Amino acid sequence: MREDLGFLLTLFKKYWILLLLALAGSLLESGALAGLAYIVKNIVDDVFVSKSYESLLFVTAVLVVLASAKQVGFFLKNYVYPLIVYKGIKSIRENVYRKLLNTQPSFLFRRSYGDLLSRLTNDLERFSQIVTSFGTNVITETFTVMAIVVLLIYRDWKMFLIFMIAVPFLAVALGYFGEKRKKYSRKLQESYGEYTQHLNQLLTGFEVVKLFSQKVFFRIFKGINENLYHREKKNKFYETVYLSSVEIIAYTATAGIIFYGGYRIINDEITAGDFFSFLGGVLILVNSMQVLQRGLVQLKALSPVIERIRFLMSMPEEIDEGVQFEGLKRNIVYSNVSLTIDNSRILKNVSLEIKKGDKLGIVGLTGSGKSTLIKILPGLIRDYQGEVFIDGRELREYSVSSLRKHIGMISQDVFIFNDTLRNNLLIAKPDATDEELYQALKKAKADFVFSLDQGLDTVLGEKGSRLSGGEKQRISIARIFLKDPDILIVDEGTSALDVETEEYVMEEISRHFSDRTVIMITHRLKILDICNRIAVIEKGTVIEEGTLKELIEKKGVFYRFFSLSQTDDKI
Repeated sequence: MREDLGFLLTLFKKYWILLLLALAGSLLESGALAGLAYIVKNIVDDVFVSKSYESLLFVTAVLVVLASAKQVGFFLKNYVYPLIVYKGIKSIRENVYRKLLNTQPSFLFRRSYGDLLSRLTNDLERFSQIVTSFGTNVITETFTVMAIVVLLIYRDWKMFLIFMIAVPFLAVALGYFGEKRKKYSRKLQESYGEYTQHLNQLLTGFEVVKLFSQKVFFRIFKGINENLYHREKKNKFYETVYLSSVEIIAYTATAGIIFYGGYRIINDEITAGDFFSFLGGVLILVNSMQVLQRGLVQLKALSPVIERIRFLMSMPEEIDEGVQFEGLKRNIVYSNVSLTIDNSRILKNVSLEIKKGDKLGIVGLTGSGKSTLIKILPGLIRDYQGEVFIDGRELREYSVSSLRKHIGMISQDVFIFNDTLRNNLLIAKPDATDEELYQALKKAKADFVFSLDQGLDTVLGEKGSRLSGGEKQRISIARIFLKDPDILIVDEGTSALDVETEEYVMEEISRHFSDRTVIMITHRLKILDICNRIAVIEKGTVIEEGTLKELIEKKGVFYRFFSLSQTDDKI
């Protein structure tokens, strides 16, 4: 709990002026309620019993003032507290988004995206609800309880002792049911994460879902949904039983006060005004304690939510420090590079040299480790064993931002943002002119964009839904022409293109990057003629290396691939 309060104080301390204003509103509302309970004695004894006209005027004026003060306090607390929370959550969103942008890729690759989305959406929404309730209810009702307790003791401390008998029972109920609520709140948030993750997978792979048996997907969903329902039911059960037990305890104590107060009125120990003022205060106190304890139970549920949010804010970030990479001068050398992911050996003692200006082709069966090998260069994978030298300096000594500035990649899996074509291109060169954008598109043979209804300002849809697979790849290739990197990596980057378009694009790449280093992973061996060297990877290690002619003459693994490609464009 101390850590949770520390988190809240750190988050909201910058808004201390607003917090003081909200606290003033809570105090004003609480004081007005206590004043209303206090003045009941004057209404009963001076107006109804003594029938004083002057007292009636006085009481009426005081009631108007107290009611007005209460509403001013109500407005301040119910507007300013949520405003503080919204500002705090806005700050959390910005911090977490910045964290996501700078998080280590290897960390994200090992996390469930659905769980992360749930933390960013469901958990933040839950956090907002609970903390807003804490401000508008818990703080205000705490002040109200304190004010009413002072009033009740002042009115009649003997009757107040009867009410105090109920307090230990209320504390026991809060402790037991509060812990249950905390437990199931954590489980409920986990279930929300599983639910969000499944929906994310369903929408991402919707084509697969439609093409295969939907019974399996629905069976998985029913299990997740049933688990979510069970935890929602348990969560609500303990909350409801707790509130019922509080009411039973509170109204039992109230009944005892009514009996004892009535007895004292009959014996002329107190006036009717004293009793009704006290009873009015008790009813306000009971209501305030119910709201307060409901808020405290909710506060128990806040701890696991804060824990999940703090996880987001503690994601490991890339440390962008080290030597600035200014472009390849001599060579890239892989020296006994290995990589193990989840107990699976992906790369095994790879040794390979790529000289400046080389056009290196990398071939191998699916799953041989080709893509993993080249993802090391831009720092997408950092936890490899062995060494990778760039111009004699180990890769991890360079700052990752400087590496990525000079390394470009065309991937088979193209991601198109649900934004305009212009913005999808500007991520490669933010200050590019329209003329530069059009030239890059022409080089990528993306002529189709000139027929789009809004041109560069056409929104391409979720994941580029308005585009075909080949059109998406051409957008990706246009980005590379805009970025104009010193080292180009093509990882099956033309796999969705027809033969004619692919030949055109490869010619443009060969011409544009003629004096630069190109690393090309492909299953289409016909486009390897732009490469001066070829490396063959099998089971995570380089087994053959040489020119196209040398590898054919060797009649090894590459020769088998090449022979098959004569009848089938893909191996």
